[in-house]
Amino acid sequence: MTKKFFPINTATACQNKWTWSTITLHTAVTNSCHRVQPSELTEDNFNQFHNTEKKLSDRKLMLAGEWPKGGCEYCADIERAGGKSDRQFHSSIPNLYPPELDQDPTAINVTPRIVEVYFNNLCNMSCIYCADIYSSRIHNENLKFGEFHQGGVLLTNFSNDPDKSSRLTELFWIWISENYHHIKRLQVLGGEPFYLEQFTRCLDFLESRENPDLEFNVVTNLNLPLEKLKKYIARIKKIVQSRKIKKFDITCSIDCWGPEQEYVRYGLNLEKWKINFEYLVEQKWITLNINQTITGLTIKSMQQLIEFLNIHRKSRKIQQYLLTVGKVPYLDPGIFGPGFFDDDFKKILSIMPRETQDQENSYQMLAGVHLEYNNNSRDVEKIQDLKIFLTEIDRRRGCDWKKTFPWLEEVFNSIET
Repeated sequence: MTKKFFPINTATACQNKWTWSTITLHTAVTNSCHRVQPSELTEDNFNQFHNTEKKLSDRKLMLAGEWPKGGCEYCADIERAGGKSDRQFHSSIPNLYPPELDQDPTAINVTPRIVEVYFNNLCNMSCIYCADIYSSRIHNENLKFGEFHQGGVLLTNFSNDPDKSSRLTELFWIWISENYHHIKRLQVLGGEPFYLEQFTRCLDFLESRENPDLEFNVVTNLNLPLEKLKKYIARIKKIVQSRKIKKFDITCSIDCWGPEQEYVRYGLNLEKWKINFEYLVEQKWITLNINQTITGLTIKSMQQLIEFLNIHRKSRKIQQYLLTVGKVPYLDPGIFGPGFFDDDFKKILSIMPRETQDQENSYQMLAGVHLEYNNNSRDVEKIQDLKIFLTEIDRRRGCDWKKTFPWLEEVFNSIET
């Protein structure tokens, strides 16, 4: 198959903006990247979720070589620091851009190729960088303890209209039934997909149709019983073997290792995660990915995670995707100032594999993130917010950040002194 690359070559154009749409049904919003501000969805405009006024405006700006506001600053900052951004990485992926661009390379009203859907927020975990709109456990925690607002820390619950969410969900199934043949990649997130009722409906849908070009991806916390996981994997394997879809990806969320990870991804049983992951390693027909979120609390034990992954990379390919926490400013590693994590990044980068192009991309993205952090100034106010946040989290969950992150106490004490 001939590789055809995204044809728009301005200094700011991002293939995601033309190709990717995320739909969050229970909050009735859509966006083209997890970093950017979403657009509201209604029953009237649902069929235009990929071509909202905001998305069309952003595409026009990118065609003119300008950076849209409302999230794209993240990639702009990394590129200015000399690193490799998400924009550069995603725009290098072949055979994904909308068909309209073959006829008109300036087209902005286009067909999505990647559809990512959040059905609802049902989840068995409450990661500290997550929010109630993605985790029912956080939602229930906030209901129990009430709103919290101190300094720059605000913990509160979202509100939604369940009836509207239900109607939008039905509109989603109608839309995808009519447009399924255009989609190259379907991604299901949560909450936790393996606990969602709509996930079973999704598998019913895949079994009833054929799209030999489709990649099906599930993003999971992998914190479920092994037998439950095996049951779903067996069903998906039959869908792949019958050639109803092209392939299946599973993206396993994990950020670091040890007690730090169980604190950050609260509710995680790391031993259960390891057992489930090692089962997936044996399933060579699956494309196996790691989804890793970088925060100020995960960098110091990230090396152990890479060492664990490298052991299993000896027997199969494991792709590593790196995200940075963007919407919780006091968890951003940049608040500690230039050089703070230099030794940690040096150790991490020294053991990251670079044998394939995918591995080199991950390496360059992490190196770029490190450069961007070192372009920040130490932010005492946000460091103080971090202490406020962790103290409140400990009160709610019965944890102890001082025991898990002893290095942090030194940082806080130095500021107070």
